Amino acid sequence: MTKLLTLLILNGFWLTAFSQESIEKVMEKRAREMHRVIGLADKEQWKKFIKENYTQALIDKPMRVTVQSSEKNSSSNASSETKSDDNLEAKTTLFRQLHNDFGSSKIISLNPMGEKTEMVLKNDMGMTGTFTLKFDKDSPYKIDGLGVEVGEVNR
Repeated sequence: MTKLLTLLILNGFWLTAFSQESIEKVMEKRAREMHRVIGLADKEQWKKFIKENYTQALIDKPMRVTVQSSEKNSSSNASSETKSDDNLEAKTTLFRQLHNDFGSSKIISLNPMGEKTEMVLKNDMGMTGTFTLKFDKDSPYKIDGLGVEVGEVNR
């Protein structure tokens, strides 16, 4: 009986480790695919990626964009939220901007952190972007949140 219990416990640890590895692989695959799709100049491919890789809740959620800028003696923040009935179209517009900024970028790092993955991109002009992708807890582990922080150009 103790051998069977030990075997079941070890099997449980193995399955947990295997499923965790699987989650991380899915997250990395989706992040790398997002980078590939950002490099395309095709609106239909952007929409296809969003439909196949975002949760429906994220697709339906209005976009909120916050822009922060700081100069020598001033700091300003601007925030806006889409009022569009077509949130997919708004997210496609975001992909257009990401394509303009990071279409020819390279992945500098890709780090899974629990249910999130942080992907850092650097474009030809030296601008960096840190993408934080939050994933759904359940299979098929679709993207349930996205944050992008753009850094200054380092020449």
